[in-house]
Amino acid sequence: MVSQFIQGISPVAPLIIIFFILILSLFVAWWSYQYLESLSLLKKRTLILLRASSLFILVILLLNPYFLLEYNSEDSQKIAIYIDNSQSLSIERGNYQGAPEYNNLINRFNQIQLEGFELTTFLFSDTVIEDNQPTLTGTRTNINNVLEHLRLNEHRFASAILISDGIITQGRNPIFAAQNLTIPVITIPVGDTTQVKDIAIANIDYSQETYTYTGETISVEIQQEGFENEYSDVQLLLDGEILGIENIQFPTNSSSQILEFYHEFDEPGFYNFLLNIPPKPEEYTDQNNQTSFTIEVQDDKTTILSLSFDIHPDVSSLRRLISSDQQNELISSTWIGGNRFLDNDPYSLTEEPDLIVLHGLPPINSTIFQWIEEQDAPFLIFQSPNTTQLFSEQEIAELSGFQSDSPTGTIDVQLDYQNQSNQHPIMELGNIDTNRFPTLKMVRSNYNLSALAQPLLFATFERLQDDFPVIIASDAPNRRLTTVTANGWYRFEQSPQPEVRQFFNSLFTNIISWTSTSSDRRTLQIYPIKELYTENEIVRVRAELFNERGEPETEAQIELSIYQNDQNTPIQSFLMSHQQNEIYNADLGNYPIGIYRLSAIATRNERIIGTAEDRVNVSESIIEFINTKRDDSTLRLISEITSGIILENLDSEPLMSFLNSLALEDVDQQVTNEFYYLSRNGIWFLLVLTLLSAEWLIRRSASLP
Repeated sequence: MVSQFIQGISPVAPLIIIFFILILSLFVAWWSYQYLESLSLLKKRTLILLRASSLFILVILLLNPYFLLEYNSEDSQKIAIYIDNSQSLSIERGNYQGAPEYNNLINRFNQIQLEGFELTTFLFSDTVIEDNQPTLTGTRTNINNVLEHLRLNEHRFASAILISDGIITQGRNPIFAAQNLTIPVITIPVGDTTQVKDIAIANIDYSQETYTYTGETISVEIQQEGFENEYSDVQLLLDGEILGIENIQFPTNSSSQILEFYHEFDEPGFYNFLLNIPPKPEEYTDQNNQTSFTIEVQDDKTTILSLSFDIHPDVSSLRRLISSDQQNELISSTWIGGNRFLDNDPYSLTEEPDLIVLHGLPPINSTIFQWIEEQDAPFLIFQSPNTTQLFSEQEIAELSGFQSDSPTGTIDVQLDYQNQSNQHPIMELGNIDTNRFPTLKMVRSNYNLSALAQPLLFATFERLQDDFPVIIASDAPNRRLTTVTANGWYRFEQSPQPEVRQFFNSLFTNIISWTSTSSDRRTLQIYPIKELYTENEIVRVRAELFNERGEPETEAQIELSIYQNDQNTPIQSFLMSHQQNEIYNADLGNYPIGIYRLSAIATRNERIIGTAEDRVNVSESIIEFINTKRDDSTLRLISEITSGIILENLDSEPLMSFLNSLALEDVDQQVTNEFYYLSRNGIWFLLVLTLLSAEWLIRRSASLP
């Protein structure tokens, strides 16, 4: 909606009309005072003049007249000045003294008298801003943005001057943008052209503490300058012995690359590593080609107490299976009554084991049973033939998670594996046909399970499916518990069929590893490979995934989402790729400065294995410090393509000569109109008030109404 207001009766009045208004004002004023004979002639004429003046001014203001003022001006030719504001120009190199020399050059340029030209100054790094005070804080140099900015504004400028070292750390090659310009660009190179060749170990990322039988990935960042298309070896040594060699090729004249070494530790202790890059003859220095670090390896063996209360072949079979895994430390003990034991005495243990395997149970009123009840470790309980009646007791039900009710004798059962679900980690055994597997013996009874108990494997009797749970697992908040209700597993271990032996090994390996793992252990951990990334680096995230049994999980899917600050909508989502053992990786790309939240969910067979969160910090880039050699070739090409010149030495004469050769003397004449409205100036109203006040004072002095 547009509002319109009346500007006056006639903003343009001929002089004859103004003269008529003046005469009319004088006549009205004379007529107002002509009848007063008592006034002196001086006072009468003064009153007539005051009233005529105020009346004339008010009528003129009512007409709202204006004055039209015209200004003739010459539009000077404009030149755009682009000054590099990136960090690379602050570095001392060769004969170049860094920031002081750069500021001195800018001051010398500002002192050049470019008469007849209007200068507009811009600073640039990754973006272009209008300013003339460089701070040399830009973390990236994007000259392509400069030329694109000039192309969008070339109707404003007759030419441009670019002051830079020509080093490009972001964006496209500016040569393509230069081809689209129609105005010349004058380039002034700044910096040093001395070639420094060097290879350096910039950063090492590793865990200072790890565990036995756990793989450790050592990430190394290698930076180089001056070795384009050349190769170099990176060596990882332990106590003088080479563990691994990675051969890398440097793709450009300056680059930053990340290598990874993987090592698994078998014994606890301190390991002293050395990273070494054999120096090349052309290197400026080899002092940054080596670095040492130490990793402390702690013992992560699973201590398992196998406590038997019954003599049965299953005991030996299970103990052999436990001993076959070098990560397990088996403590065997057999109760022979009272407080007497064969092999090891459980009372003498200085530390609580990670898992207690019970083959059968002792009498409820015995000292060893009280000792068992006092333990906080997870239990794996086997219902043995001679202790079957104990599982009907309430005390045993509280310990084992199930109670046997009304037993009617021992029966031979066949495993019913075909109808089992693999949603529990214990049951991740693959596709197995158990029809030809040996039979097992168990007590035929009703089994009452606790609220936390979950039956995992059932059995059939005389080929009729019934609710005979063979494996019962409980995942309580404080510990895990697994109960095996059948016996005769030794025949699986001794079977001539390899698939039967494999089933026995896989099943009980899963049971032992799942039961011995703490229920609150984090199965998934994610973390950025580096503690701090820069804007120009690709953010890389690593995940370590273990299943509920505490084993490396290699067949899961990990979805990783990245969030900005505390936002609930992810910026991006990724599927992490499996690398080796429990290790997964993802490259997230580049991100601006800030702190980002990482959230990951690991699933397998539509079952969530674990979730995790972490943070990644992105800071300013150091890429400006990697390559500080002046790039004259890029600056020269920009000038040549745009029909400009390159000034290797700042000299006003060739600069002025070039600008004058552009025939910039043809300037545009510009006429500016300015309207001046009398009514918009308050002095006229003040003058009217003054005239009327003077008239009123004279009338009062003459005693006029």
